[in-house]
Amino acid sequence: MALNADDFKEALSGLPESEQSLLLNQLCAPQFRGKLTDFDSPAIDLAQALLPLAATFSIAPISGFHVGAVAVGASGALYLGSNLEFTGAPLSATLHAEQSAVLNAWMHGESKLQALTISAAPCGYCRQFLWELSNAPTLPIIVGQTQTTLSQLLPMPFGEPRQSGQGLLDSPPSKLQSTTPIKQTTAQRAINAAQHSYTPYTHTPEGFVIKCADGQHFTGRTAENIAFNPSVPAVLSALNQRNLSNSRNVTIHRCTQAKLATSQHSSNELAAAIIRSISKATIQTVLVESA
Repeated sequence: MALNADDFKEALSGLPESEQSLLLNQLCAPQFRGKLTDFDSPAIDLAQALLPLAATFSIAPISGFHVGAVAVGASGALYLGSNLEFTGAPLSATLHAEQSAVLNAWMHGESKLQALTISAAPCGYCRQFLWELSNAPTLPIIVGQTQTTLSQLLPMPFGEPRQSGQGLLDSPPSKLQSTTPIKQTTAQRAINAAQHSYTPYTHTPEGFVIKCADGQHFTGRTAENIAFNPSVPAVLSALNQRNLSNSRNVTIHRCTQAKLATSQHSSNELAAAIIRSISKATIQTVLVESA
């Protein structure tokens, strides 16, 4: 779905005109990628007000259920998130709005969240996904007029809490290299993305790069979950960044995936199914190993 300034204005209509102007300048910029800064209102208050804006990015051709989320970073920046569904791909390829907002913050280098605002109560799947954050037990979750914490929403989580410096947003990168000489810069981008994957359970990092016809690149990396199923493959992380950008409707020209040569599992078939549902682009695979 193409978005334009009129769509944004409608979603921002409840804000003061001066605030609308500040946000529209960012939303309509060619390099916009789902991150908002430089606003007048308190970040958490504005995050709640921007849920209709986040929901405009939702693509839900199967459920018709459009969800928006906004993550408030420790830096004060706001990160939009929306649910993504793909016709013709497995339902397991769906990305939830909470995941989208968190991954958006992660891809922008945010290391901690102050709060997460959502337009609908998070499902159990997303609550378990959020448990990978190092501040998960105390993370404020805001739905409408109700503010709670993840511990209250997930009283019996699977897995121990992640320690500071070991969570989804703040874990250290690994060092990887290609098993064969590479020439394309997109291949190196994919390797760089893979190095920042969050894979504490299988140690199987993956990176994914989407190159669009306008020359824009969107990268993604794997985000694992101790329960496995809420894990997000690199292809979805990359598509999330594309969807939250002003290149969301530009033709995908090329895809490159970097994966561990000794991997015990693979998202190749899932990635191929998802990309095939929206594009004719092929996926180049680059094998990597620990440096």
